[in-house]
Amino acid sequence: MTIAMLLKHAVPGAAKSVGDHIARGEQIARAIQERFSISEPRQWQVKHLRWVLERWCVERKHSESRRYDMWRTVRVLTAALGRWKDWEPHLKGPWCRKGVGGRQAKLPKGTSR
Repeated sequence: MTIAMLLKHAVPGAAKSVGDHIARGEQIARAIQERFSISEPRQWQVKHLRWVLERWCVERKHSESRRYDMWRTVRVLTAALGRWKDWEPHLKGPWCRKGVGGRQAKLPKGTSR
């Protein structure tokens, strides 16, 4: 399953924001593929996504706001995979701005925050 297929119908919102999530999701998928040789998002574990947020973003010198955007995409990806509820506590970190500011997440239907 490709990231675009996974997110296209799962992410509510404008076409631009969905496209941004797909582009970031594809970057995340490539990073995980290169580092862990896992090409199927359904095989990802929380440790792979934490690696992206903790190490990969830092190695690429992403700004704080870019890391936040990556975390938002990770949140949407995990919700689309049906794992957000279980993985949310493990994906907390300085990249999620500690819940300060911003609006409520737009996650796929059936996903509770």
